[in-house]
Amino acid sequence: MRSPLFVFDLMDTLIQDPFHLALKELLPREHWEDFKNGREKQAFLDFEMGRIEEEDFFQRFYLDPYKDKGLPHPKDLKEKMFSRINPIPETLEIVKSLKEKGFSVVLASNYSIWYKEVMKFPEIAELLHSLDALYFSCEMGVRKPAQEYYQWIETDFPGKDYVFIDDNPTNVEVAGYMNWNAFKFNPKKPEELKEFLTEQYPNCL
Repeated sequence: MRSPLFVFDLMDTLIQDPFHLALKELLPREHWEDFKNGREKQAFLDFEMGRIEEEDFFQRFYLDPYKDKGLPHPKDLKEKMFSRINPIPETLEIVKSLKEKGFSVVLASNYSIWYKEVMKFPEIAELLHSLDALYFSCEMGVRKPAQEYYQWIETDFPGKDYVFIDDNPTNVEVAGYMNWNAFKFNPKKPEELKEFLTEQYPNCL
């Protein structure tokens, strides 16, 4: 029997995504549509894949017609985002338990160089540093759900029973195509993850 490798997403799986929390604080609801339509989405993807620097990302953050609409400056968003980090306690406890039991656990995150801001929070940094590997899209040049992302992990940890936990349904679906044991995490129902793991891997927790 192959030994399991537990692969966890970061945002809305281990911690609440600070982007959405910051946006709610900085932008009244009536302007959300402008924000949604006004962002240059490719800039976000390029930043997450490490193709552009932070200043380039800031400059490209909004499409030209939206740059003077009073939307929050991306620097202010960043400052608000990392003024605090809210862990999802149930998932953190599961990861700690898996590591204490001697299981291999890695992080697989679509995230920009801003992950270093997350690592400034001791509780999160301690947990992430305890993992067997950290995969960030900005350092890989590829984002989930590209198969190359999953294959990278398979190359580093060959012959494992890959157990994938992520809140994004497309990421989970592609992991399933890769014959990974994939679980769609619901941050509003974190207890479901423990039920899944204890059913699939009775001695893991």
